[in-house]
Amino acid sequence: MSKIHYMIELFIVLVIAVVPAIKASSLIPEDGLVLHLDAGQSVETNAEGGIVRWHDLSPNKRTAIVPKGRSAPQHDSDNQSIQFRNGTGLYIDEQVLPAETRNMSVFAIAEHGGPLSYSILGARTGVVPLVQLDVDDNEMVRWIVRDTKNQTISVEIPAIFGGKTLFGGIMQETENGTTMSVFYQDQEESVNGSHLNSPLFGKGMFIGCLGMPQYSWTGTISEILVYDRAVSKNEANQIRKYLFEKHRIQKIVSKFQDSWNVLNIPRFTGQVDQEFSTDVCVVGAGSAGCAAAIMAAREGAKVVLVERQERLGGTGTNAQVAGWEPGPGCSLTRELFERMKTLGGAGVGHTRPLQTKAPYGYYLVTEDESYESTTHRANLTPIQLRDVPYKPEIFDQVVREMLAETKKVVLLDKTYFFQPETNPEKTRIESILVRNTEEKTIRIRAKVFIDSTGDVWVCRSLGCEVMLGIDPQNAFDEPSAPKKGSLQLNAITRLYTIAQRSNAKTQPTSNPPISFPACAHICGWKEGPLTVNMLPTLPGRALIDYGYDEALRRSEQIVYAHWHWLQQIPDFQNFELIQIAPMLGIRESYRVKTKYVLREQDLIETLKKQQHDDMIAIADHPCDIHGAGGSLKTVTFAYGIPYRCMIPAGQWQNILVACRGAGFSRIAASSCRLQRTMIQLGHAAGLAAAWAAKKNVSVENIDIPALVKHLNAPERYNEYLPPKN
Repeated sequence: MSKIHYMIELFIVLVIAVVPAIKASSLIPEDGLVLHLDAGQSVETNAEGGIVRWHDLSPNKRTAIVPKGRSAPQHDSDNQSIQFRNGTGLYIDEQVLPAETRNMSVFAIAEHGGPLSYSILGARTGVVPLVQLDVDDNEMVRWIVRDTKNQTISVEIPAIFGGKTLFGGIMQETENGTTMSVFYQDQEESVNGSHLNSPLFGKGMFIGCLGMPQYSWTGTISEILVYDRAVSKNEANQIRKYLFEKHRIQKIVSKFQDSWNVLNIPRFTGQVDQEFSTDVCVVGAGSAGCAAAIMAAREGAKVVLVERQERLGGTGTNAQVAGWEPGPGCSLTRELFERMKTLGGAGVGHTRPLQTKAPYGYYLVTEDESYESTTHRANLTPIQLRDVPYKPEIFDQVVREMLAETKKVVLLDKTYFFQPETNPEKTRIESILVRNTEEKTIRIRAKVFIDSTGDVWVCRSLGCEVMLGIDPQNAFDEPSAPKKGSLQLNAITRLYTIAQRSNAKTQPTSNPPISFPACAHICGWKEGPLTVNMLPTLPGRALIDYGYDEALRRSEQIVYAHWHWLQQIPDFQNFELIQIAPMLGIRESYRVKTKYVLREQDLIETLKKQQHDDMIAIADHPCDIHGAGGSLKTVTFAYGIPYRCMIPAGQWQNILVACRGAGFSRIAASSCRLQRTMIQLGHAAGLAAAWAAKKNVSVENIDIPALVKHLNAPERYNEYLPPKN
């Protein structure tokens, strides 16, 4: 090759390399651009693909390097992104923004792969001051600033797992204070705060991490633009348009397949393998479903009970949430307790002193407490609380025995519902289709159906109106509800079981490190088994964004990391991991809009002021929201749950909903979703369904006063209260 030809080819290569930067600068505002990082160019890597330097394309020509104590993130040249995970990060060791900065704008193309993603970009010195753009443990994109007086202004917007998209924030000082705006995809949220104190910025800026080792971004970052001014609305739209087109950003849709979602199953039109005709069909054998089937059968109805899992008991057994929180029950809960206790599978537990100050609760079964001591919660101190730990296999055994004793129940376990069949007027369910592990399709005809599936699959398949996430204030006029609702859900927990062993296996450290909340609620027997509830494992939104299957897979990794932490505590060094729950502990998903929706006002008024004449269950637990914000913190006395909370709104005549997805506002659901309350709902639903089937009337037209009198729920609470001194 001649020297001239070589110089021409070299010139062409240089032009191609420079064109993207020229094109970018012509499509985005240049005024005030102090940092521009692009993973598609100006990235230096080592032989393993780890980042050595990420060069700034702005006129300042800064460089991001791996800080001390961090590992190098990986460069993905095919996708023009940099992959960050726990322990990785980059740092710019310069004064990127002046200490007195009061106006700035950040835009980034990134993908977050999990909660607690700190952060895309952050300036942080100790605790204060700080400025950062991240995703918190509630899966909210957060643009936050904290000044030297510990005053914080932040604005949040819900995120979605699993997709590359736009993140951004603008901070602007005005005469009235500081305005913060956060961007996510094509959405924007703003908030006004007071004036901030100086300084906000020190030397240095973190990319994909913060100063503390445990704070890292989980996901990718493709491009970052930082301005030392608040860009205008038109300029913001210009930047977003440029980034969306360059990175081919589309609306995020979950990329994970979810076999759990039966609503995705194509409509079945073939021949079924088997048929059943019955009076009552209960779909879902969780706490409520088991109770409904037992009580309907005891009332003389023929029952078919369908359960997807291997064990009966739902979340309590398959997710190993094997303990009844303090609170009221009914005659059936008392019977279940006595039968389990006789088999050595249940007892009364109370808190035990700890050898360390580790953040966990420890409840062990004792023989010197009565069942009655567990049947109220309101106004008790933590040391006074008593719960009921039980063994999942014993609950399953006892319920199967109780069902068999009626001689009226056909149990179809390891079988899932997937399709309803209705009359032409769509007022009645004529039958449902279910499928078992042998892939045989079964039709169940019934006079009355009870949806106890937790995720209310039957009601959703019928098109019943449902609620999901935080209700806005105008939905039910609740005092604690925010003005604007959002798709934020109570956190998911993956529980596990441990027991003492003479040569307990040591759980190795996770590699790479995995983040988790260092806390736990532990209950059971002194020598084991002990059930470990690690409290938030994944944010509730993971169920919507990832789907059940992927959330189950990811939660298992977190369990191993959590057990490694817990095993270091002296109380548990002689214990060994026995089993990880086969099912997720889901606290919150879809709720059905019913004839009456229980709301915060009911919890405040309690039985002393509620005016409902159809109350069939009681509860006195405070609102229990894990990792998704709080609301009403205490309940001063028991409140009642009306029968109408189990009747879906609309024209369906022969279906009741008895599970956590019944007619509760989000605030109310966080209080009454507990197992003994669900058993009460099932108790009432089973009786009501049997009566409706026998009289051939709609579930709304049974003798409700007779049902209320039979259950005696409001008057029963006084029996649970301890004697006054």
